[in-house]
Amino acid sequence: MQLYDFGRIQGSKVRIGEQIGRLLGLVDGSQAFSAMFRYEQNGNASYEIVLSTIGPENYREICNVTFYLIDVPGACAQVAKFLGERNIDILNSVSLSMISDVCMVWRMMVDLSYYGDSGALKEEFEGMKRQRSSAVSKVDSMVVEASKISDRYTKWVVPAGSMVKVKPVRKAQKGPSVIKDMGFEIPQEFMQAMEGVGDGTPVIMVADQDSWVLSISPLKEGLRMVQMDFVIPDRPGAIFEVARSMADHDINLMSVKTKVLVYYETMSLAVVADVSRYKDGDLEALRSKTEEHLARLKGGFKLVGFKPIEV
Repeated sequence: MQLYDFGRIQGSKVRIGEQIGRLLGLVDGSQAFSAMFRYEQNGNASYEIVLSTIGPENYREICNVTFYLIDVPGACAQVAKFLGERNIDILNSVSLSMISDVCMVWRMMVDLSYYGDSGALKEEFEGMKRQRSSAVSKVDSMVVEASKISDRYTKWVVPAGSMVKVKPVRKAQKGPSVIKDMGFEIPQEFMQAMEGVGDGTPVIMVADQDSWVLSISPLKEGLRMVQMDFVIPDRPGAIFEVARSMADHDINLMSVKTKVLVYYETMSLAVVADVSRYKDGDLEALRSKTEEHLARLKGGFKLVGFKPIEV
């Protein structure tokens, strides 16, 4: 699933793509709590707006729970009943049948406000399993982890000690906005704080499934983006060969995604690249030069997709 999308600020509103919006619950009628950070490094500055349907005041009672189930009818119902009987609210969640007719995984964010703490939940579940309770007979195991949503409201995407300087941008109104027509209205204080950002500014939207938040960041004007899809050997150094070729042409990689196709033989590599500083011709010339470079490499490098991204 693609976890990023591009758009533009329209007035002071950003339209959230349907795929990402549904993934994070940011759909029409939903509330959206927000925070903003300013990043600076070597004289360059940019911004990040963080959105979630879960407010920062709630995060202490929220945790991530993963249930490993037997893939049979009634397994999900047992989980829902187990949590419901303990007054535990399921918030965002996603389930997937991993091995058909054998096992599945249900990953969720839950609110423990009216139950207790995560340690008590884990202890109660494990006690039921030891007693072979029929109430969880179709549930194999449960993993409870602290929610990371608080980090995205109070911290940022760079680690401590980074060369990047970050500071939060405060706003007077602490309440949520409401998503309407799949659009998020950027708070006026945020709009005023973003230098050089306004109506028509392109943005990138990135979904963070670990913390169930959406990150929105403005992009520079004049950006030209291309998505390139490769099949490359599954061996050390293969990704470097492609990345080096992009760097040699002053092309900046914005997104890199890999997936093994045949272990130790082939893998897919998908990149989104900013080619605005590419000076050796048009996009067709870039495609040809990339194919020529790959043809000189050993091991089965191939460009299988090349398309401009319109914002």
